Amino acid sequence: MLPVTEVIREELKKQGRTQVWVVNKMNEMSEVLKMDTVKFNCIMTGKRKITGDELVVLCKILGLSLEDFC
Repeated sequence: MLPVTEVIREELKKQGRTQVWVVNKMNEMSEVLKMDTVKFNCIMTGKRKITGDELVVLCKILGLSLEDFC
């Protein structure tokens, strides 16, 4: 099983997406998350764990499924 951040990092690279793009899309999809670049960067560097709500929104944005994390 791959670490969540590794799967996300690889998908961002594959799609040519930036962290700023992801943060903007996450906030468009769910204003409740109040995601910002600092929080997202902390998730990607392992300084902060991603919540379930954040992961669901991120998967929808990037077109990922649970199988992608296995």
